[in-house]
Amino acid sequence: MNNLDAEKTVLTADHGELFGEWGLHSHAVGIPHPDLRRVPWVRTTATDTESYQPDSVVTNDEASDEELKKRLSALGYR
Repeated sequence: MNNLDAEKTVLTADHGELFGEWGLHSHAVGIPHPDLRRVPWVRTTATDTESYQPDSVVTNDEASDEELKKRLSALGYR
């Protein structure tokens, strides 16, 4: 939150987590516990302290079909 100027910001996750509830310590599929269904989030603000300056990134928007397949596969797409 040190590299973004925002009056309103939300931090969130993609799912909840169990920390010992029902004897579980994970987010297993098919468990109907409400703590897994509720997505944690908090409202906050952010101020850019300019403490991080990213390196310049040169990208090439063109990729071969084979390269696209590799990239998608690395992301879990088949």
